[in-house]
Amino acid sequence: MRVDNYRSNCERCIHLHLCRDTAADDQIAGHRMRVRRHDALYRAGDAPGNRIYCIRSGSFKLVLERPGHDEQVIGFAMAPEFLGLNTLGAAGHSTSAIALEDSEVCCIDWDRQAFRGRSQPMQRAGLHALLAAEIRRAQQDALLLHHTHSRQRMADLVLHLSQVYRNNGYSASRFRLPMSRCDIASYIGVSAECVSRLIDQFRRQGVMQVHRRDLTLLDPAALERTAAGTEG
Repeated sequence: MRVDNYRSNCERCIHLHLCRDTAADDQIAGHRMRVRRHDALYRAGDAPGNRIYCIRSGSFKLVLERPGHDEQVIGFAMAPEFLGLNTLGAAGHSTSAIALEDSEVCCIDWDRQAFRGRSQPMQRAGLHALLAAEIRRAQQDALLLHHTHSRQRMADLVLHLSQVYRNNGYSASRFRLPMSRCDIASYIGVSAECVSRLIDQFRRQGVMQVHRRDLTLLDPAALERTAAGTEG
């Protein structure tokens, strides 16, 4: 994993207000880290050091590693989402963050930013918004996994990816799946074969097409009905 201290493209980052320093030279408080595909940004048990990570490019899977069991994928994160918020104040990370592709993150010192937030209302509001978003995401993930079936969970994942790509200025209907079918299967709690069957069902219904990892969303309204559990 490579660590750089530079600020290229920082001015275009939507989270700049969270890491811009208050010093006279207006320096950037964080530093950039490059994580190669399949490498870990952090591992379960690592001391978090009250650092949070803003994903600048690429994507990660969050993995729960249990002795004697296969790894369990409990979530995915893509730019410009954050990693590490759920372990603030904890002794160690509860999950591992594994890069699904060559990725880049900004490492931000939470304690430093929280201290600055005391005197900067706008930044304090931004920090609170991050924590609130993390809580909402955890609640939504829990509801999704415990109160829906695999077809709904698959639809919800595709819709989430579509929205992330849209927010990043890319096509919401044609995009590449950063994760493998095995990762998707682990996340929604089924076998890889079941994921393939679900994709084939959606294809036959004219909802989406998937070639390798390239996905074309043909009927987002139908997928939204599936995710909501209201399809006929």
